[in-house]
Amino acid sequence: MNHSNKTNNPVSGELALRLPETAFTKRGIAFRPREDVWDWFDGPFRLRLDFLRFNGATSFLCEPLKHALMVFAKSSSSSYVSNLFQALTHFLSKRDEAVPLTAITVEEVSNYAARLQAHEKWRVATLNVLLQKWVALALPGVEPECTRYLRGRRKPGNTKGRAVLTRDPEDGPFSEAEYTSLYKAVDTAYGKGELPLWVAVLTRLLFACGGRVSQYASLKVVDFSVRDGSFVLNLPQAKTREAHARSSFKEFDLSPQTGRLIQDYVISLNVLEHGGDAALFPESVVLVAGPTERQRETDDLFFGHCTATSLSRVFRTALNRIAPPTERLNYSPIPVTPQRFRYTFGARLAEEGASKVVIADRLGHVDLQQVGVYVQATPKIVENIDAAMGKQLAPIASAFKGQLVEDEQHSTQRGAAGSRIIDFRVAKDPVGSCAGRGCGFSKPDACYTCFKFEPWLDAPHEKVYHRLMEQRNAHAGDERIAAINDDAIRAVQEVMAECAAVRAQRRKDEQETA
Repeated sequence: MNHSNKTNNPVSGELALRLPETAFTKRGIAFRPREDVWDWFDGPFRLRLDFLRFNGATSFLCEPLKHALMVFAKSSSSSYVSNLFQALTHFLSKRDEAVPLTAITVEEVSNYAARLQAHEKWRVATLNVLLQKWVALALPGVEPECTRYLRGRRKPGNTKGRAVLTRDPEDGPFSEAEYTSLYKAVDTAYGKGELPLWVAVLTRLLFACGGRVSQYASLKVVDFSVRDGSFVLNLPQAKTREAHARSSFKEFDLSPQTGRLIQDYVISLNVLEHGGDAALFPESVVLVAGPTERQRETDDLFFGHCTATSLSRVFRTALNRIAPPTERLNYSPIPVTPQRFRYTFGARLAEEGASKVVIADRLGHVDLQQVGVYVQATPKIVENIDAAMGKQLAPIASAFKGQLVEDEQHSTQRGAAGSRIIDFRVAKDPVGSCAGRGCGFSKPDACYTCFKFEPWLDAPHEKVYHRLMEQRNAHAGDERIAAINDDAIRAVQEVMAECAAVRAQRRKDEQETA
């Protein structure tokens, strides 16, 4: 840590000790408590606290605040220290600046609590933690009566699991219809060149593993591997909520489609000389304009990695540009955040009958306290909600996104090698062509929902439809499995309808010219 700025705030005469020249965080990171700005990287996180915000009437709080936060820095995560700092700045932002501030009093705290909206009441609990430590250290600036007042009043915390329990349409799990439409929107946008490959990869991994964005920011290329034809991801785990030391990992098996996509991505990283211990989502790839902030040291384990904050910000921006509409928000675009993928992962596990132990293990929780919300939602209610949403969304979300053509001679590739799409399970005749160069997805089921698919007018689409329906009926006892190919079924139906409409129009034209 090398900052040229030194604090100009004089040390209060009431403080028995001066701040040390150097201190160390829980993770052993050295920092200089006397500086005006605390700035360090802690794994996938970056802490930056600007004490210059405390000036004028609030300058007397700066020095004791540093003393209090230094204690937390030695025992807690960097993110927790940042939360405590923000708790005090938020408290000060809400007070009446016309009233002189000489100390944080019971009246000041009481007025602050009264000004908070219902959804903000949890902030008092965070402020309480800081002020309790402040007074326990006998630091000036906070009246001891504050802590007694705060201990005596009920301090509601941030409601755990509210978004999951209420199936919140903005912050909670995606509905089944939203899950499917978002998945396909990303695939389509990537195929059209509207999304970079890393966004498509991160989307797939969020769906597949349910990790926190900080875990994906911690990933390195070496964490992805292919074993006996299977694709495996070793996801770094956090022993606490915020700390990531890459000392433990949880193994996730990936689907062939996701695995091949990541393989292509890793090859592109290797071309850019990002391999082995390099970040899977490096700053140089994610931050197109390049990093604008202070860089990590080259000997940092996370050198070249995005911070969790920057990875989340760029990812959200990219996906919210192409997010499909949702009926739950009156057909506004689906709000996309990495946290919603995690909630969806846990909710889907619960809906499939997974126990709390399994859900906690897959989500990387060290206990069962946080996973109860996933199993509290009534499966029947969830089923009804998803069914209703799917019916409402269907008219505006066409499953078939390709272009009907007369035959192979009218296709984009005109018979090029690998362009024919054939379902040998039902017929030897092709059902259409691929306008691209082929892919690793399951043919022809995935083709019918792909924008590159060019179905032929006179092709055995009905046979494909009947096969898909037979597969669906075979799993009638498990609606989740039975519904896997529902989009493909709907897309085939739409192709059949387009073919029928073309034939009907031709018959009409022939009759009129006869």
